[in-house]
Amino acid sequence: MNIFNHTVIQLDKKVTLNFINVENYSKDFVKLIEEEIGFIRNGIVNDEDIKDIKKRIKIWIDRKKKDERAKNGFVAEFICHLYLRSRKFEQYSLFKNLEERGPKKGFDGLYMLDNEMWLVESKSTTVLKNTHFSEINKAYSDIKMKIESSEENLEINDPWENAKHHIQIANPNKTLTENMKKLSSDFINNKKHKIKEFNIIPCSTIYLKGSWKKIDDDELKKIFEKEIVKKDAKKLNVLCVNKKSVDDFIKFINN
Repeated sequence: MNIFNHTVIQLDKKVTLNFINVENYSKDFVKLIEEEIGFIRNGIVNDEDIKDIKKRIKIWIDRKKKDERAKNGFVAEFICHLYLRSRKFEQYSLFKNLEERGPKKGFDGLYMLDNEMWLVESKSTTVLKNTHFSEINKAYSDIKMKIESSEENLEINDPWENAKHHIQIANPNKTLTENMKKLSSDFINNKKHKIKEFNIIPCSTIYLKGSWKKIDDDELKKIFEKEIVKKDAKKLNVLCVNKKSVDDFIKFINN
């Protein structure tokens, strides 16, 4: 069953493209959200009633009032987490800040697949002239900045320390925690790393509303196969999502 109406294209050993289309939420899609939202938000120790999870998210969304950009980004990132978990990526981060009620800071996600670590960055837009390639570039640039920064870059908080804390709560893993501890130590001691050392998942969501259409797989593949292979990274797993709106998610939260 193709709940995400998606296509997966393996360009080469380094690059995988995922083209995802979410127009409306089917019963199966809602069922998947109900099954996954607890772990996505709270991690392995989730014991919270789904009604309370919905209420917490509703409170955060209501506080944003007219900040459509924040709400769009929140829903876009959630759908990316939902998709990755459906693809058997193992989640080691929480979809929230540890210090407050909103979505998390630092990397947008930390996952494992086949004993390899993957870092996630999600971008979204309602500007129809923007393209998936431009949004993926933004996500790539952001994650590159976080990976390649250190304590001397005063505007950047230590993303590895943040990731370590999330692992300890979301899904404890001693080896992964030690890895984050080492990377965090490198960060504060200005031992810089390069993005080519890491597997990354840059994500792009475009909200189309009344201009809804599915991704043209062949057309988008042609765009990416010329340019994405030039990007430095150990491996790239690219997510492009055409989404109609946030309305179905808001409806789900309110029910």
